Amino acid sequence: MSCAAQPEEGTWINSDPNTRGLTRAALRFTCQDQILNGELYPPGPPWHMRLWGSCSPEDCDWGEVGGEHRTVGDRHFIYAVYHHGFATRYVYADMSLYRAGQLWIWMWTNFADPARPDYESQGWFTRA
Repeated sequence: MSCAAQPEEGTWINSDPNTRGLTRAALRFTCQDQILNGELYPPGPPWHMRLWGSCSPEDCDWGEVGGEHRTVGDRHFIYAVYHHGFATRYVYADMSLYRAGQLWIWMWTNFADPARPDYESQGWFTRA
């Protein structure tokens, strides 16, 4: 077996320089093209996602989390979850069918505090 190059892999910058949301994303793919003791090798998730949010004076690094490939209908996404304590964020990244060469990121933020309304956000990202 061998793995093909993944177009989502790399570092991405939000197309909106004035965003107050996600500013940057780094997606890393691990080719699991071997089987060892009946398990995919190397172990762990096939994708890793690292996000940065708009902060001052520097963007906030959310850290890296494991991700997976998901299919919804005819769309293929990289899916990851960030647990920030005060909120859980569900993140989907997808190479755009509508904007060639751009990455689309959609995120649902679910706050732990029931009085705080949940929300969705999305943005277009270009390769850094």
